[in-house]
Amino acid sequence: MKKILVAAILLLSCIGASAQRFGVGGGFINSSIKQNGDGDALNGGYVQATADLDLSSAFSVVAGLRYVYTGGQKDLIFFDGKTSNHTLGVPVFAKLNVFNTGDLKAFFFAGPTFYYGLSSKSEVGGFKVDNYDGFLRPFNVTVGGGVGLDAMEAVRFTVGYDYGVTNRYQSDNVKANSADIRFGVSFLF
Repeated sequence: MKKILVAAILLLSCIGASAQRFGVGGGFINSSIKQNGDGDALNGGYVQATADLDLSSAFSVVAGLRYVYTGGQKDLIFFDGKTSNHTLGVPVFAKLNVFNTGDLKAFFFAGPTFYYGLSSKSEVGGFKVDNYDGFLRPFNVTVGGGVGLDAMEAVRFTVGYDYGVTNRYQSDNVKANSADIRFGVSFLF
């Protein structure tokens, strides 16, 4: 985990040295792990810091560091219980500006996010379970995209969807992928 954190900090430092715009924000996330299309979603929130590197007036690379919390009482895939997840992610998106009036800029974004689970705990019938101890893999790679709007180069609104390309279960006999829907607001400077 220390290697992943060091790599994320180095990536952000390199991008930050030449970034034209930084952002800090957060939002709502609806996250699920589905096995053959079955599984319930957990709601939560996220906070993130981003750096935009403009390669042209229409194209940018946006990288960041994202902390995600999801949790709640849910009918999970194999049991009913209360669960809470703490995850750290590094999104790296290509951003394409499609509309620009000066004060408003609309864009599409797409790319991977590399996640590492800091903690995933469930409580089932009074028993506490560490989900990373024999159940879930802490590392996840998602690929996704979305749309966004920058207002007056000060506020960014985004809506995005990510699909996990890695099997989240530690057993190769069971396949399950994550899916996330996000709504967020960031302040740009």
